[in-house]
Amino acid sequence: MIDEIISTTRGGRVRIALREEGRLVDLIISGNGAPDTVGSIIAGRVNAVIPGMEAAFVGIGAERAGFLSLVPPRSVSESGDIEPDRFPPIHEGAVILVQVTKTAQAGKGAGLTRNISLAGRYLVMTPLQARIAISRRIEAPGDRAALESIMTDIAEPGEGFILRTAARDADASALAEDAAQLRGLWASIEEKRDAVTPPQILHGVTRGLAQVLCDAAHEGLRRILVDDRRAEAEAQAFCDAHLPDLGARIELWNESTPMFEALGMEDELADALEPHFNLACGGSLIIEQTRALTAIDINTGRNVGRTSRANTVCATNMEAAAEIPRQLRLRGLGGITVIDFIHMEDAADRDRVLDALMVGLMADPAFIRATGISELGLVELARRRGDGSLRARLEGVGE
Repeated sequence: MIDEIISTTRGGRVRIALREEGRLVDLIISGNGAPDTVGSIIAGRVNAVIPGMEAAFVGIGAERAGFLSLVPPRSVSESGDIEPDRFPPIHEGAVILVQVTKTAQAGKGAGLTRNISLAGRYLVMTPLQARIAISRRIEAPGDRAALESIMTDIAEPGEGFILRTAARDADASALAEDAAQLRGLWASIEEKRDAVTPPQILHGVTRGLAQVLCDAAHEGLRRILVDDRRAEAEAQAFCDAHLPDLGARIELWNESTPMFEALGMEDELADALEPHFNLACGGSLIIEQTRALTAIDINTGRNVGRTSRANTVCATNMEAAAEIPRQLRLRGLGGITVIDFIHMEDAADRDRVLDALMVGLMADPAFIRATGISELGLVELARRRGDGSLRARLEGVGE
Protein backbone atom coordinates (compact mmCIF):
# COMPACT_ATOMS: atom_id res chain seq x y z
CA MET A 1 0.00 0.00 0.00
CA ILE A 2 1.21 3.51 -0.82
CA ASP A 3 2.69 5.06 2.34
CA GLU A 4 4.20 8.34 1.03
CA ILE A 5 3.02 11.04 -1.36
CA ILE A 6 5.82 13.40 -2.38
CA SER A 7 5.21 16.52 -4.45
CA THR A 8 7.84 18.77 -5.99
CA THR A 9 7.25 22.01 -7.91
CA ARG A 10 9.83 23.35 -10.34
CA GLY A 11 9.20 26.11 -12.87
CA GLY A 12 5.44 25.72 -12.59
CA ARG A 13 5.63 21.96 -13.27
CA VAL A 14 4.42 19.62 -10.55
CA ARG A 15 5.73 16.06 -10.20
CA ILE A 16 4.06 13.86 -7.60
CA ALA A 17 5.63 10.58 -6.52
CA LEU A 18 3.82 7.70 -4.87
CA ARG A 19 6.13 5.53 -2.75
CA GLU A 20 5.76 2.27 -0.89
CA GLU A 21 8.34 1.22 1.70
CA GLY A 22 10.82 3.74 0.33
CA ARG A 23 10.46 2.67 -3.32
CA LEU A 24 8.94 4.68 -6.14
CA VAL A 25 5.71 3.10 -7.41
CA ASP A 26 4.21 5.78 -9.64
CA LEU A 27 4.89 9.30 -10.91
CA ILE A 28 2.13 11.77 -11.76
CA ILE A 29 2.99 14.89 -13.71
CA SER A 30 0.40 17.62 -13.45
CA GLY A 31 -1.50 17.84 -16.72
CA ASN A 32 -1.88 21.01 -18.72
CA GLY A 33 -5.59 20.67 -19.50
CA ALA A 34 -4.92 19.76 -23.15
CA PRO A 35 -7.83 18.23 -25.09
CA ASP A 36 -6.17 14.79 -25.17
CA THR A 37 -5.51 14.63 -21.42
CA VAL A 38 -7.07 11.52 -19.90
CA GLY A 39 -10.34 12.37 -18.17
CA SER A 40 -11.09 15.49 -20.22
CA ILE A 41 -14.73 15.81 -21.28
CA ILE A 42 -15.21 17.39 -24.69
CA ALA A 43 -17.99 18.49 -26.99
CA GLY A 44 -16.56 16.94 -30.15
CA ARG A 45 -17.60 16.82 -33.77
CA VAL A 46 -17.68 13.55 -35.73
CA ASN A 47 -15.24 13.77 -38.64
CA ALA A 48 -15.94 10.34 -40.08
CA VAL A 49 -17.86 7.14 -39.33
CA ILE A 50 -16.12 3.92 -40.42
CA PRO A 51 -18.74 1.11 -40.60
CA GLY A 52 -16.14 -1.58 -41.30
CA MET A 53 -14.40 -0.77 -38.02
CA GLU A 54 -17.57 0.07 -36.09
CA ALA A 55 -15.80 3.24 -35.04
CA ALA A 56 -15.72 6.97 -35.60
CA PHE A 57 -13.06 9.63 -35.67
CA VAL A 58 -14.00 12.65 -33.59
CA GLY A 59 -12.46 16.10 -33.71
CA ILE A 60 -11.59 17.11 -30.14
CA GLY A 61 -9.33 20.11 -30.76
CA ALA A 62 -6.11 18.09 -30.61
CA GLU A 63 -3.58 17.52 -33.38
CA ARG A 64 -5.17 14.16 -34.22
CA ALA A 65 -8.83 13.20 -34.18
CA GLY A 66 -9.82 10.90 -31.34
CA PHE A 67 -10.88 7.28 -31.90
CA LEU A 68 -14.33 6.27 -30.66
CA SER A 69 -15.46 2.64 -30.76
CA LEU A 70 -19.11 2.24 -31.69
CA VAL A 71 -19.33 -1.38 -30.58
CA PRO A 72 -22.12 -1.35 -27.98
CA PRO A 73 -21.22 -2.77 -24.58
CA ARG A 74 -22.83 -6.13 -23.85
CA SER A 75 -25.03 -5.33 -20.85
CA VAL A 76 -27.64 -7.63 -19.39
CA SER A 77 -30.75 -6.52 -17.52
CA GLU A 78 -32.01 -8.14 -14.33
CA SER A 79 -34.48 -10.12 -16.43
CA GLY A 80 -31.60 -11.61 -18.41
CA ASP A 81 -32.41 -9.74 -21.63
CA ILE A 82 -29.70 -7.95 -23.58
CA GLU A 83 -30.23 -4.24 -23.07
CA PRO A 84 -30.17 -1.97 -26.13
CA ASP A 85 -27.32 0.45 -26.70
CA ARG A 86 -28.20 3.59 -24.75
CA PHE A 87 -26.42 5.86 -27.25
CA PRO A 88 -28.19 6.72 -30.51
CA PRO A 89 -26.38 6.20 -33.85
CA ILE A 90 -24.12 9.02 -34.95
CA HIS A 91 -23.29 10.50 -38.34
CA GLU A 92 -20.60 12.65 -39.86
CA GLY A 93 -20.86 16.21 -38.57
CA ALA A 94 -22.76 15.22 -35.42
CA VAL A 95 -21.86 16.93 -32.15
CA ILE A 96 -21.33 14.41 -29.36
CA LEU A 97 -20.07 14.39 -25.79
CA VAL A 98 -16.94 12.26 -25.30
CA GLN A 99 -14.35 11.64 -22.61
CA VAL A 100 -10.68 10.83 -23.17
CA THR A 101 -9.69 7.37 -21.89
CA LYS A 102 -6.12 7.20 -23.17
CA THR A 103 -3.64 9.67 -24.60
CA ALA A 104 -2.56 9.84 -28.22
CA GLN A 105 0.19 7.26 -28.77
CA ALA A 106 2.16 5.60 -31.55
CA GLY A 107 0.73 7.89 -34.24
CA LYS A 108 -2.84 7.28 -33.12
CA GLY A 109 -5.30 9.80 -31.73
CA ALA A 110 -6.62 9.74 -28.18
CA GLY A 111 -9.00 6.96 -27.18
CA LEU A 112 -12.53 8.16 -26.47
CA THR A 113 -15.71 6.93 -24.82
CA ARG A 114 -19.27 8.17 -24.51
CA ASN A 115 -19.52 6.56 -21.06
CA ILE A 116 -18.83 9.74 -19.10
CA SER A 117 -17.55 9.44 -15.51
CA LEU A 118 -16.72 12.06 -12.88
CA ALA A 119 -14.51 11.17 -9.93
CA GLY A 120 -14.96 12.51 -6.42
CA ARG A 121 -13.35 11.57 -3.12
CA TYR A 122 -15.61 8.60 -2.39
CA LEU A 123 -17.63 8.19 -5.57
CA VAL A 124 -17.36 8.09 -9.33
CA MET A 125 -20.52 9.41 -10.93
CA THR A 126 -21.74 7.82 -14.18
CA PRO A 127 -24.47 10.26 -15.20
CA LEU A 128 -25.41 8.35 -18.35
CA GLN A 129 -25.36 4.89 -16.84
CA ALA A 130 -27.87 4.17 -14.08
CA ARG A 131 -26.21 1.59 -11.86
CA ILE A 132 -24.59 1.19 -8.46
CA ALA A 133 -21.18 -0.54 -8.45
CA ILE A 134 -18.64 -1.06 -5.69
CA SER A 135 -14.85 -1.20 -5.78
CA ARG A 136 -13.54 -4.75 -5.86
CA ARG A 137 -11.18 -3.79 -3.04
CA ILE A 138 -14.17 -3.54 -0.71
CA GLU A 139 -14.49 -7.27 -0.12
CA ALA A 140 -16.59 -7.78 3.03
CA PRO A 141 -20.15 -8.75 1.97
CA GLY A 142 -21.64 -6.74 4.85
CA ASP A 143 -19.79 -3.57 3.83
CA ARG A 144 -20.83 -3.99 0.22
CA ALA A 145 -24.48 -4.53 1.08
CA ALA A 146 -24.56 -1.52 3.43
CA LEU A 147 -22.93 0.78 0.87
CA GLU A 148 -25.23 -0.36 -1.91
CA SER A 149 -28.24 0.35 0.28
CA ILE A 150 -27.00 3.85 1.13
CA MET A 151 -26.27 4.72 -2.49
CA THR A 152 -29.60 3.40 -3.72
CA ASP A 153 -31.24 6.05 -1.54
CA ILE A 154 -28.81 8.79 -2.64
CA ALA A 155 -28.83 8.21 -6.40
CA GLU A 156 -31.44 10.08 -8.38
CA PRO A 157 -33.33 8.49 -11.30
CA GLY A 158 -31.14 7.91 -14.34
CA GLU A 159 -27.77 8.44 -12.67
CA GLY A 160 -25.25 5.91 -11.43
CA PHE A 161 -22.33 5.75 -9.00
CA ILE A 162 -19.28 3.62 -8.41
CA LEU A 163 -18.16 3.53 -4.79
CA ARG A 164 -14.40 3.93 -4.54
CA THR A 165 -12.27 2.11 -1.96
CA ALA A 166 -12.25 5.23 0.25
CA ALA A 167 -16.05 4.94 0.55
CA ARG A 168 -15.60 1.96 2.88
CA ASP A 169 -14.94 4.33 5.80
CA ALA A 170 -17.37 7.10 4.77
CA ASP A 171 -20.75 7.66 6.37
CA ALA A 172 -24.00 8.37 4.55
CA SER A 173 -23.70 12.15 4.89
CA ALA A 174 -20.19 12.17 3.38
CA LEU A 175 -21.39 10.05 0.46
CA ALA A 176 -24.41 12.29 -0.07
CA GLU A 177 -22.20 15.40 -0.04
CA ASP A 178 -19.81 13.85 -2.58
CA ALA A 179 -22.76 12.89 -4.79
CA ALA A 180 -24.17 16.41 -4.61
CA GLN A 181 -20.84 17.94 -5.67
CA LEU A 182 -20.53 15.57 -8.62
CA ARG A 183 -24.15 16.23 -9.57
CA GLY A 184 -23.41 19.95 -9.62
CA LEU A 185 -20.31 19.40 -11.77
CA TRP A 186 -22.32 17.37 -14.27
CA ALA A 187 -25.00 20.07 -14.42
CA SER A 188 -22.35 22.69 -15.24
CA ILE A 189 -20.90 20.47 -17.99
CA GLU A 190 -24.36 20.04 -19.54
CA GLU A 191 -24.92 23.79 -19.39
CA LYS A 192 -21.61 24.48 -21.15
CA ARG A 193 -22.37 21.87 -23.80
CA ASP A 194 -25.41 23.80 -24.93
CA ALA A 195 -23.48 27.06 -25.19
CA VAL A 196 -20.23 26.19 -27.01
CA THR A 197 -19.12 25.63 -30.59
CA PRO A 198 -17.34 22.28 -30.88
CA PRO A 199 -14.72 21.07 -30.51
CA GLN A 200 -14.52 22.50 -27.01
CA ILE A 201 -13.27 21.22 -23.67
CA LEU A 202 -16.12 21.25 -21.16
CA HIS A 203 -14.20 19.74 -18.26
CA GLY A 204 -10.40 19.79 -18.26
CA VAL A 205 -8.23 17.61 -16.03
CA THR A 206 -5.07 18.76 -14.31
CA ARG A 207 -3.90 16.07 -11.90
CA GLY A 208 -2.47 18.34 -9.24
CA LEU A 209 -1.74 17.43 -5.64
CA ALA A 210 -5.36 17.75 -4.46
CA GLN A 211 -6.56 15.27 -7.10
CA VAL A 212 -3.76 12.81 -6.32
CA LEU A 213 -4.58 13.02 -2.63
CA CYS A 214 -8.23 12.44 -3.48
CA ASP A 215 -7.24 9.30 -5.39
CA ALA A 216 -4.47 7.90 -3.18
CA ALA A 217 -4.52 9.34 0.35
CA HIS A 218 -5.65 7.14 3.25
CA GLU A 219 -5.41 7.11 7.02
CA GLY A 220 -2.36 4.82 6.98
CA LEU A 221 -0.27 7.26 4.95
CA ARG A 222 3.07 7.85 6.67
CA ARG A 223 3.66 11.34 5.31
CA ILE A 224 2.89 13.91 2.65
CA LEU A 225 6.13 15.65 1.69
CA VAL A 226 6.12 18.89 -0.33
CA ASP A 227 8.69 21.53 -1.23
CA ASP A 228 6.32 24.41 -1.95
CA ARG A 229 4.20 26.53 0.40
CA ARG A 230 1.28 26.52 -2.01
CA ALA A 231 1.37 22.72 -2.16
CA GLU A 232 1.55 22.59 1.63
CA ALA A 233 -1.61 24.70 1.87
CA GLU A 234 -3.33 22.55 -0.77
CA ALA A 235 -2.49 19.37 1.15
CA GLN A 236 -3.65 20.89 4.43
CA ALA A 237 -6.97 21.95 2.93
CA PHE A 238 -7.56 18.42 1.64
CA CYS A 239 -6.71 16.86 4.99
CA ASP A 240 -8.90 19.30 6.90
CA ALA A 241 -11.83 18.37 4.68
CA HIS A 242 -11.37 14.62 4.45
CA LEU A 243 -8.64 13.16 6.70
CA PRO A 244 -8.04 15.50 9.66
CA ASP A 245 -5.57 13.18 11.41
CA LEU A 246 -3.36 13.19 8.34
CA GLY A 247 -2.72 16.95 8.56
CA ALA A 248 -0.02 16.43 11.19
CA ARG A 249 1.91 14.26 8.72
CA ILE A 250 2.39 17.01 6.13
CA GLU A 251 6.09 17.95 5.93
CA LEU A 252 7.74 20.87 4.15
CA TRP A 253 11.12 20.12 2.58
CA ASN A 254 13.61 22.85 3.39
CA GLU A 255 16.91 21.29 2.35
CA SER A 256 19.12 22.85 -0.35
CA THR A 257 19.37 19.60 -2.36
CA PRO A 258 16.35 19.05 -4.59
CA MET A 259 13.94 16.63 -2.92
CA PHE A 260 13.72 14.00 -5.67
CA GLU A 261 17.51 13.91 -5.94
CA ALA A 262 18.11 13.66 -2.19
CA LEU A 263 15.59 10.82 -1.82
CA GLY A 264 17.10 8.85 -4.70
CA MET A 265 14.03 9.12 -6.90
CA GLU A 266 15.86 10.70 -9.83
CA ASP A 267 18.00 7.55 -9.99
CA GLU A 268 14.88 5.36 -9.81
CA LEU A 269 13.33 7.29 -12.69
CA ALA A 270 16.51 6.95 -14.74
CA ASP A 271 16.53 3.19 -14.08
CA ALA A 272 12.88 2.96 -15.16
CA LEU A 273 13.81 4.32 -18.59
CA GLU A 274 16.25 1.46 -19.21
CA PRO A 275 15.22 -1.96 -20.60
CA HIS A 276 17.39 -3.86 -18.10
CA PHE A 277 16.47 -4.07 -14.40
CA ASN A 278 18.57 -5.94 -11.84
CA LEU A 279 16.81 -8.00 -9.19
CA ALA A 280 18.25 -8.16 -5.68
CA CYS A 281 18.77 -11.93 -5.97
CA GLY A 282 21.16 -11.44 -8.90
CA GLY A 283 18.62 -12.19 -11.61
CA SER A 284 17.27 -9.61 -14.02
CA LEU A 285 14.30 -8.40 -16.03
CA ILE A 286 14.53 -7.37 -19.67
CA ILE A 287 11.58 -5.09 -20.43
CA GLU A 288 11.05 -4.23 -24.10
CA GLN A 289 8.16 -2.11 -25.32
CA THR A 290 6.93 -2.35 -28.89
CA ARG A 291 3.94 -0.78 -30.59
CA ALA A 292 2.03 -4.05 -30.30
CA LEU A 293 2.89 -5.15 -26.77
CA THR A 294 5.43 -5.18 -23.96
CA ALA A 295 7.63 -8.26 -23.51
CA ILE A 296 9.32 -9.07 -20.19
CA ASP A 297 11.97 -11.76 -19.99
CA ILE A 298 13.29 -13.09 -16.67
CA ASN A 299 16.87 -14.36 -16.35
CA THR A 300 18.70 -15.98 -13.41
CA GLY A 301 21.79 -13.92 -14.28
CA ARG A 302 24.22 -13.98 -11.36
CA ASN A 303 21.82 -15.91 -9.15
CA VAL A 304 23.46 -19.36 -9.09
CA GLY A 305 21.66 -20.52 -5.95
CA ARG A 306 22.85 -22.78 -3.16
CA THR A 307 20.74 -25.91 -3.26
CA SER A 308 19.22 -26.87 -6.62
CA ARG A 309 18.41 -25.34 -9.98
CA ALA A 310 14.67 -25.71 -9.31
CA ASN A 311 14.97 -23.65 -6.12
CA THR A 312 17.13 -21.04 -7.88
CA VAL A 313 14.64 -20.70 -10.72
CA CYS A 314 11.65 -20.49 -8.37
CA ALA A 315 13.35 -17.88 -6.16
CA THR A 316 14.22 -15.75 -9.22
CA ASN A 317 10.71 -16.03 -10.62
CA MET A 318 9.18 -15.16 -7.23
CA GLU A 319 11.23 -11.98 -6.96
CA ALA A 320 10.43 -11.08 -10.56
CA ALA A 321 6.71 -11.67 -9.93
CA ALA A 322 6.80 -9.25 -6.99
CA GLU A 323 8.75 -6.61 -8.95
CA ILE A 324 6.97 -6.67 -12.32
CA PRO A 325 3.73 -4.95 -11.15
CA ARG A 326 5.78 -2.05 -9.78
CA GLN A 327 7.75 -1.75 -13.02
CA LEU A 328 4.61 -1.78 -15.16
CA ARG A 329 2.99 0.94 -13.08
CA LEU A 330 6.11 3.10 -12.76
CA ARG A 331 6.96 2.84 -16.45
CA GLY A 332 3.32 3.45 -17.45
CA LEU A 333 3.21 0.38 -19.68
CA GLY A 334 -0.34 -0.23 -20.89
CA GLY A 335 -2.01 -2.56 -23.34
CA ILE A 336 -0.87 -6.18 -23.57
CA THR A 337 2.18 -7.45 -21.68
CA VAL A 338 3.66 -10.92 -22.11
CA ILE A 339 5.88 -12.20 -19.30
CA ASP A 340 8.30 -15.05 -20.01
CA PHE A 341 9.03 -16.70 -16.67
CA ILE A 342 11.90 -19.16 -16.39
CA HIS A 343 10.52 -22.66 -16.92
CA MET A 344 9.41 -24.46 -13.75
CA GLU A 345 8.65 -28.18 -13.67
CA ASP A 346 6.81 -28.13 -10.34
CA ALA A 347 3.14 -27.08 -10.59
CA ALA A 348 3.24 -25.87 -6.97
CA ASP A 349 6.10 -23.49 -7.85
CA ARG A 350 4.14 -22.15 -10.81
CA ASP A 351 1.14 -21.52 -8.56
CA ARG A 352 3.29 -19.67 -6.00
CA VAL A 353 4.78 -17.44 -8.68
CA LEU A 354 1.38 -16.65 -10.21
CA ASP A 355 -0.08 -15.86 -6.76
CA ALA A 356 2.82 -13.47 -6.06
CA LEU A 357 2.26 -11.74 -9.40
CA MET A 358 -1.47 -11.36 -8.82
CA VAL A 359 -1.00 -9.83 -5.36
CA GLY A 360 0.99 -6.99 -6.93
CA LEU A 361 -1.29 -6.59 -9.94
CA MET A 362 -4.43 -6.34 -7.83
CA ALA A 363 -2.94 -3.28 -6.09
CA ASP A 364 -2.55 -1.49 -9.45
CA PRO A 365 -5.56 0.72 -10.30
CA ALA A 366 -4.88 0.28 -14.04
CA PHE A 367 -4.74 -3.52 -14.02
CA ILE A 368 -7.48 -5.24 -16.04
CA ARG A 369 -6.87 -8.99 -16.12
CA ALA A 370 -4.24 -11.71 -16.51
CA THR A 371 -4.02 -15.30 -17.69
CA GLY A 372 -2.44 -18.21 -15.85
CA ILE A 373 1.05 -19.51 -16.61
CA SER A 374 1.04 -21.43 -19.89
CA GLU A 375 3.01 -24.61 -20.57
CA LEU A 376 5.68 -22.39 -22.11
CA GLY A 377 5.95 -20.31 -18.92
CA LEU A 378 4.15 -17.28 -20.38
CA VAL A 379 1.67 -14.99 -18.65
CA GLU A 380 -0.41 -12.48 -20.61
CA LEU A 381 -1.94 -9.46 -18.91
CA ALA A 382 -3.81 -6.32 -19.88
CA ARG A 383 -3.38 -2.90 -18.32
CA ARG A 384 -5.10 0.39 -19.17
CA ARG A 385 -2.88 2.73 -21.19
CA GLY A 386 -4.00 5.90 -19.42
CA ASP A 387 -1.55 8.82 -19.51
CA GLY A 388 1.10 7.03 -21.57
CA SER A 389 4.59 5.80 -20.79
CA LEU A 390 6.89 7.33 -18.21
CA ARG A 391 9.30 8.47 -20.92
CA ALA A 392 6.57 10.30 -22.83
CA ARG A 393 5.30 11.96 -19.64
CA LEU A 394 8.78 13.09 -18.60
CA GLU A 395 9.43 14.49 -22.06
CA GLY A 396 5.95 16.04 -22.21
CA VAL A 397 5.19 14.58 -25.64
CA GLY A 398 3.00 11.86 -27.16
CA GLU A 399 4.47 8.57 -28.29
